[in-house]
Amino acid sequence: MDNINTPNNNFEQAPSDIPAPSAEKSKIPLYEAITAWVLFILGFIFTHFAFVYAGGIWGGIFWFLYGIAGAVFVKFKKLPVSKLQVITFIIAEIFSLSPFFCADAFINFLSACFVFLLDFYLLTTISGADIFGKHFVLDALQGIFARPFLSFAKIFPSAFSVFSGTKRFRNVLFVLVGIVLAIPLTSISVTLLMSSDDIFNGYMTDIIKSLPRISFRIIPEIIFAVPISMYLFGALASAEKKSFSYRMGEPEYRILPPIAGYVAVSPMCIFYIFYICIQISRIFNSSLNTNSKLSDFARNGFFELVFIAVLNLAVIVLMQTFTKRLADDKKPAALKVYTVLLCACTLGIITTALVKMIMYINELGMTPLRVYTSWFMILLAVIFVIVIVMQFADFHCWKVMFIAFTAMFAILCFGDINGQIARYNISAYESGMIEELDVGQLGELGFSAVSPAVSLKESGYSSLALDSFLENMKKEDKYSDKFAYFSIPRAIAQNALNKIG
Repeated sequence: MDNINTPNNNFEQAPSDIPAPSAEKSKIPLYEAITAWVLFILGFIFTHFAFVYAGGIWGGIFWFLYGIAGAVFVKFKKLPVSKLQVITFIIAEIFSLSPFFCADAFINFLSACFVFLLDFYLLTTISGADIFGKHFVLDALQGIFARPFLSFAKIFPSAFSVFSGTKRFRNVLFVLVGIVLAIPLTSISVTLLMSSDDIFNGYMTDIIKSLPRISFRIIPEIIFAVPISMYLFGALASAEKKSFSYRMGEPEYRILPPIAGYVAVSPMCIFYIFYICIQISRIFNSSLNTNSKLSDFARNGFFELVFIAVLNLAVIVLMQTFTKRLADDKKPAALKVYTVLLCACTLGIITTALVKMIMYINELGMTPLRVYTSWFMILLAVIFVIVIVMQFADFHCWKVMFIAFTAMFAILCFGDINGQIARYNISAYESGMIEELDVGQLGELGFSAVSPAVSLKESGYSSLALDSFLENMKKEDKYSDKFAYFSIPRAIAQNALNKIG
């Protein structure tokens, strides 16, 4: 039956991999063209504002708008999105607003990196990768370094497709003509209005002064914005393309004999246990609390312990990755035991380091470095606890680690840490917990320390260092860009400075 030729079917069918002439040529939709032009604008916002005013709200605006543009693009493309992907997207958008709540440029930079990673990883999962699956790291890397280049140059045909078609071309042409006509008409009308009313003239003068002045610097910014836009649009356009799939079964890189790994880490564990026992005996040694030895003990070796904790995490990852497994890729019991032992030793070392840091803070107060390092140690402790649980239970470890990291990172971004440091140090000084207040250190805390410093001055505390700090903050508030570096802590600082004139 299939071989019978009829007048309607006696033609030779074209191979499926060869596209038909014009019928198969898909027309680029209007929303894709609009997205391309929006990303050209976002590329310029990045080079002209976000990059120049690093750590300010322009970075947050840039990533927030890119997230919105990506969400609209995915919606119009009708790509399947899960609830977990929506929740992750909302988290990314929330963290893009970090500069509004935090006046610390370094924390805002870290927040921008976090949002960047989430946005590009999400696009990889939309293309088929398992969200927070076992290949999370590889999927994140391909989302940043590979997938945007699959459609790197697609922004140009998408953007200029808006001119294809007679009707569309006419509409674009009419819009350009309208803009050209609007410039002189608006200029004349606004000039006349400014001449007619002093108040309106004042408002318009302030607006004109706030507009960025055009200079030759804008030319390289526009040139650099083009590849940025290509990269951003390439990530969106590649969401339609299937994500890389991984071979099932035991990976070929599992080449380390188990006994070699166990012998390698055994001496480390022995010395760790010995070290922890010594530190416990020193912590509970009453002679430390009666002389200057407490300060020496608290200061000595903290950052070395931080490095050891990171080293142990790297050793565990290497052991889990490269050690040969049993049938069906099951972990040997000894591998689990050594992993738990190494984690437990590291948790003991982290506890020792945190106790030292608490002693140090109780004696000399808080600083950003002490707080951030303590935060990092607590985060490492949470990760090691998760690794221990992984040895006995099968669960989505990357999802749990993401939740833990997000919760911890939110404290840094939205907790006004610098303000909390200033309030703690002042309170500890007033209560007699610390003997001397390092007022000069308030300068490291920026606008977040202004309100506590003003309260300290109003309570009767007087020093040249405090007056100098407040005067410097007045000058910085006056001469630094109020919009680019706006934040809630800065607004609170402005109100506090106004109180003291």
